[in-house]
Amino acid sequence: MNNYEIHNLVKGCEILSVLADRPEGISAIGLEKLVGVPKTTAFRILKTLCSQEMAEKRGTLFFAGPGLIQIGLNSLRSLEIRSLSIPFLSELTAKTHFTAHLAIPSGWQSLILEVHDSPNPVRVASRSGTTVPFYCSSTGKIFLAYRFEQELEDYFSATSLQKHTDNTIVTLPEMLKEVEQIKSDGFAIDNHEFHTDVWCTAAPIRDSRGQVVAAIGVTSPASQSDRQKKTDTCMYVKKAAEELSAVLGFNV
Repeated sequence: MNNYEIHNLVKGCEILSVLADRPEGISAIGLEKLVGVPKTTAFRILKTLCSQEMAEKRGTLFFAGPGLIQIGLNSLRSLEIRSLSIPFLSELTAKTHFTAHLAIPSGWQSLILEVHDSPNPVRVASRSGTTVPFYCSSTGKIFLAYRFEQELEDYFSATSLQKHTDNTIVTLPEMLKEVEQIKSDGFAIDNHEFHTDVWCTAAPIRDSRGQVVAAIGVTSPASQSDRQKKTDTCMYVKKAAEELSAVLGFNV
């Protein structure tokens, strides 16, 4: 076993896997035998999972709980959004000649799910799987504005914010003003806030419930972005976000 693994956490994950694979339910004794844990350990793990709604008990049987099911649905939704975004990312790149990307929130980071590279020899791009901080990225600021606005104060008090450039926003009053602007415009801008020579913009993707579940945006070298180009790019990104949201079932 890896020295850094937590034994009971590993067993908890194994129990969750068993529950997910047993829609008919399974008894505590059955779980003990399958996972190979003592009765008292299985009891404590199951009690914890039930308290977190990852499992639920009906009579003598245990089932996957609503929390576990929701995690699975969210994962499927992310895969669906990633697949559906590809033609929109391709079109954005064709229109702007910049690198287009799709991101989702992951903790207090913006996780890049899909990237469509610019055809230009000089381009800026992050790879799929890259994470960037919320406060200094255009996709991250979308999530702060539309998903975590009520938690901004906690975010700024609990997170160590590094000033990457002179433009990086690191105070709560500045970000509150930024959020107000984002909601007014319908898009966010990284104005050379993460890298001095990079400009980005992003807009929110909504699902059928109207919840912002992702952000679509573009990244460009500063040298390729004059004022009119930036204005046009923001409108292209906003339109792509609206169209992808409609595909996901969102009605304005």
